[in-house]
Amino acid sequence: MACNRGRTSQQFQRSLYTVKDIAEGKVLSAEHLRGGLALGLSPAHFEEVLGRRARQTISRGTSLAWSLLQ
Repeated sequence: MACNRGRTSQQFQRSLYTVKDIAEGKVLSAEHLRGGLALGLSPAHFEEVLGRRARQTISRGTSLAWSLLQ
């Protein structure tokens, strides 16, 4: 039986995700974001993301992507 550990680590990496629903046009702050295992922007972009506005409503638990931000 093959081990899937290597595959999982390639699929998921430390990424930014939302911990609250964010309305369209809302400015993102540290209270909206956390880092964890997901498929999104690297936590290295945390400072770049702060202060940007949501291009659309973003649901809690969504992995952050540049396409979601203005």
